Amino acid sequence: MNSIKDVKEEILKANKIGLSFHTSPDGDATGSALGLLNGLKYLNKEAYIISRDVISDNFSFLPLSETIDKEITKPTNDTDLVIILDCGNVERISADLNYYDGKIINIDHHVSNEMYGFINYVDTKAAATSEIVYLLLKEIGIDFTLQCNDIINIGKCIYTGIVTDTGSYRHSNVTQRTHEISSELIALGVDNSKIHSNLFDNKPFDKVKLMGSALSNIELQLDGKVSVIEITKNMIDELNLPNTDTSDIISIGLSIKGVEVALLLKEVDEGVKASLRSKNDVDVRKVAENFGGGGHVKAAGVMQRDVTLKVAKENLLKVLKEQMKL
Repeated sequence: MNSIKDVKEEILKANKIGLSFHTSPDGDATGSALGLLNGLKYLNKEAYIISRDVISDNFSFLPLSETIDKEITKPTNDTDLVIILDCGNVERISADLNYYDGKIINIDHHVSNEMYGFINYVDTKAAATSEIVYLLLKEIGIDFTLQCNDIINIGKCIYTGIVTDTGSYRHSNVTQRTHEISSELIALGVDNSKIHSNLFDNKPFDKVKLMGSALSNIELQLDGKVSVIEITKNMIDELNLPNTDTSDIISIGLSIKGVEVALLLKEVDEGVKASLRSKNDVDVRKVAENFGGGGHVKAAGVMQRDVTLKVAKENLLKVLKEQMKL
């Protein structure tokens, strides 16, 4: 595998850099991409976001978040480097790279990463890709002790990526380094309390109503070890919440006594998006990989195209049953 210095050299050589991430970008995909975007612009590099997705409303406080707008879905002709963040395989990249023949750098922390880049920097010990972006920007020369707005803006994005991908530091992926980086960002001037409030204490009224609708139909499956929450397209359309983040809903499913795995199914135009979370020993990444998805041992996602909610649920429960040896 390549080193962080290899990534640095390619970035410094490049004239125009496109940044992308996985489809349905979460806090780490968003935070790492925007952290790197703000950092590259601070270093006077020409950089921009390539995305087929828009981000959840609760990330809209992040600097340059407005540039993730589905306007640019493929690299511009003069782009000589594309960096993909937090994405384990080519199929899940939120960019159309079919006609791009330039260099691709793959920066990630997923164990299942398929090493699809010209340069691959995959640190599976990192709790979040945002951790890697912090180390990369330091390597390139950004001084995170310099308390100015531009550096604090970079820090906000990185801190957001870390806090979301670690479940507010609850998950087992958290290391001493995770806390050290977070500590350095707070010392820089990143307002951790304000970020937490923006992320978790800022729900629109209609989002709370959606949570109520979804939770009113929650089911327990597989001897009470799996909770299943379904969100229909109708629910989303009625409340006009197309870009809402649903990670807080699935966490309620996982908090139920006796539940080992929470499954959230969300009906979309293309099919059904599923999020999976586990408490202890069930590797939900392996479940997601059966259907072309991916993620981590305790948190994974998958898109099943052209299927109904019922079929998507049956598919996942069947594999979960085998995985859990029930």
